[in-house]
Amino acid sequence: MLRSVLLCDTADEISALRVAAIPETDLVVEVTPDALRAIEAAARARPDVVVCRLSMEGFSGTELLSRIRASSPDSRVIVRVPVDDVARAASSLAEGARGVIATDDDPHEVIAAVRATAEGGVSLSPRIAHSLGDAFIGSIGTTERLGTELEDLRHSVAQGTSAKADFLSNISHELRTPVTVAKGIAYVLNNPSIGEDERTEFLGELQGSLDKLMGLVDEIITMSELERGTFELRLAQVDLAPAVDHAVAVAREQHPTIRIEASIAAPLRTLADEERLEGVVAELLDNACRYSPDGMPVHVSARSMSEGIVVSVTDRGEGLDRTVAKRSFDEPFSTGEGVLRKEKAGVGVGLHLARQLVVEHGGTLWADPLPGGGTRASFCIPPPDARGDVRSAGAA
Repeated sequence: MLRSVLLCDTADEISALRVAAIPETDLVVEVTPDALRAIEAAARARPDVVVCRLSMEGFSGTELLSRIRASSPDSRVIVRVPVDDVARAASSLAEGARGVIATDDDPHEVIAAVRATAEGGVSLSPRIAHSLGDAFIGSIGTTERLGTELEDLRHSVAQGTSAKADFLSNISHELRTPVTVAKGIAYVLNNPSIGEDERTEFLGELQGSLDKLMGLVDEIITMSELERGTFELRLAQVDLAPAVDHAVAVAREQHPTIRIEASIAAPLRTLADEERLEGVVAELLDNACRYSPDGMPVHVSARSMSEGIVVSVTDRGEGLDRTVAKRSFDEPFSTGEGVLRKEKAGVGVGLHLARQLVVEHGGTLWADPLPGGGTRASFCIPPPDARGDVRSAGAA
């Protein structure tokens, strides 16, 4: 079967690649030394594989990768970066590149990577894999030192509240899990003999671990900004229905054993920071799914009412005592351990952060235990003309 390939590189490198591709009679190759023409060619021809040097004139970072993927979403893109440019190699993988090859790798290795990628694999040159492995090991060492310092701090805090001490303990635990996974990935990336299928699987696990770490850090930074009074919303006129839909879809992937029922009365137009409120819905959904027995549904409803946009998440778990719910919403670092199993406790900033984000919109968030068991957590975002002073970094 013929495979179409688009090569975007320097003129000299293109010549070498064309020579290396001569024996590959099933590859239909188009070439250009111009990045803008490569974007146009990708949109026109929709090639199976695109190979591009990211440092082409007029582009920086991973911008060229993003432009090519946007112009031809189904094309598998292999990027070429200097072997020591670990940051760009890692960013390229995170942004959807199906392969990373060093700019000075042998042209025959590049063509071999093209074939592997065309057949559905992920291609990393051995030297790029080794560089990534070294970088991950270094970052793991830094993370472990931070975890140790946090653990030392937990023991030295004599004046802090018990909730903050629990927070330090929980965050140390939360850091260890993704770090342990990343250690295994670093070992795999340092071993060029690992098969492409295994490499692809481990890269997916690595991305999940790094996403978890980044989410944890983002939560803590936001909490800090809220405490200092420097936090600002990015307000715009939006329809919140797609954001709620997306939060539901993500929760279904994360909790496949829990049936999530959704009743979303679109449109849900209001003035809001869409990304932040999607995070609130995601937090309430994650909380509900973690405390729901298998086989019992979680229900999400979202509707526009006279008092504003009202979103509710209902679970059929043990039920959350009003006092515990109030503490979880009002106090950072509280996880409601009085009624929730220890193994299901998170870092303890989620519910408090969710409430703070709703309050920043001029809204309210509350939770009610249900008579038959379970909890309904809801929030209301009032119309813009019914709000008080709302800090914004760009109100529409």
